[in-house]
Amino acid sequence: MQNFAEFKKDLAALISFNSVKGERESGAPFGKETAGALGAFIKIAEKMGFKTINYDGYAAEVSYGDGEEIGIIGHLDVVPAGGGWSVPPFSLTEKNETLYGRGVCDDKGPLLAALYALNELKNSGIKCNKKFRLFAGTNEETGWQDLEYLKTKTALPEYGFSPDGNFPVSYSEKGVYILTFPLPELKNFCALTGGTAINAVCAQASVRAKAGTDLKLLAEYGLKEKDGIIESAGKAAHGSAPQNGINAFKALFGYMSGCGEPLYPYYEYLFCDSLGIMKRENEQGNLTFSPDIIEEKDGRYFLSCDCRVPAPMDFVKDVKPLFDETGLEFTFTEKHPPFMVPKDSEIVKKLLGAYNKVTGENLSAVKMGGSTFARAFRQGCSFGFEFPYADNHIHEADERISVELLLKGYEIIKTALFDLAK
Repeated sequence: MQNFAEFKKDLAALISFNSVKGERESGAPFGKETAGALGAFIKIAEKMGFKTINYDGYAAEVSYGDGEEIGIIGHLDVVPAGGGWSVPPFSLTEKNETLYGRGVCDDKGPLLAALYALNELKNSGIKCNKKFRLFAGTNEETGWQDLEYLKTKTALPEYGFSPDGNFPVSYSEKGVYILTFPLPELKNFCALTGGTAINAVCAQASVRAKAGTDLKLLAEYGLKEKDGIIESAGKAAHGSAPQNGINAFKALFGYMSGCGEPLYPYYEYLFCDSLGIMKRENEQGNLTFSPDIIEEKDGRYFLSCDCRVPAPMDFVKDVKPLFDETGLEFTFTEKHPPFMVPKDSEIVKKLLGAYNKVTGENLSAVKMGGSTFARAFRQGCSFGFEFPYADNHIHEADERISVELLLKGYEIIKTALFDLAK
């Protein structure tokens, strides 16, 4: 990278915004902090000399070149920071050659790196026979309303990528479904709460005991109690990879079941997977399921779960019947259906070639469990910045990426842009 010090300064400006979805305001459909991050991104691009468009606070576009269009798309919103951080989550921190901060790798850092790579292409003097259109969204984590709005304002390129997934390049993404289970009335407990986002494994959960507590059961499930509040501590992870986290709800549901609450079927089927639902798999991977957040509505608790379905599996035909077997009441919402681009398509080959050229490796395209804005393009791929041999702690406390891998990711993106420009 030609000016890494300036990059870190710009990244610090983006990280400083707590761009979790907030209350709608004039010119800020997802809250003033998210709008602030979008405005800061536009300012950085204009400082570089790019043409920009602000789509009414929903998204921004940066463009360069003329010819066949290539899209690049990422997002500036983030999931809530939650607890457990060793550094301030909304202040860029560098220590031990590693950058810390919420959004540093999902997705403010990679999106900014793509902008810097595009700027290096612009300043290189190389003849560019493509038109690159880089989009920054603001509602990827919670609803994709930004992308839907963007589609009403402009036609998007047919080909492109999102720097919001996996290297070397992902050609397949799982479908994302939200399953919501209304829980039975609790007799001996109240104030059940936990989770920060539907796509993040619950790391903290608690419930209040109306009467006494069972010390033996508390110890069995590793729970702590103070002033009648029973607390469960887990480990956050991205909802697409629940195996990388520890769900705090599991111990809490086990304990309450042991105390006589009618929650044992939920514990067995949703947390212990006694029916083997998550063992269902195909070439694109296995089905994943993560109970991530509990909300109270009209005096009743609702457990919402993140379910990821590999292509070409069909949720209604292949997955819903598995959950019907549990006998539990639930509703479901489709966020995104399974998505796949041919492995031998030109965009996959170009991006994969850039990765292997920079790293000296000889990897093949991969599938991923996450769902990214790459779907904005008919032939879209997610392309970095998560390397196959590294953990960026996305959606976790102390989200971070090493300087070495950030710069390597930048070189890969830059190489891809220079190749695509020809």
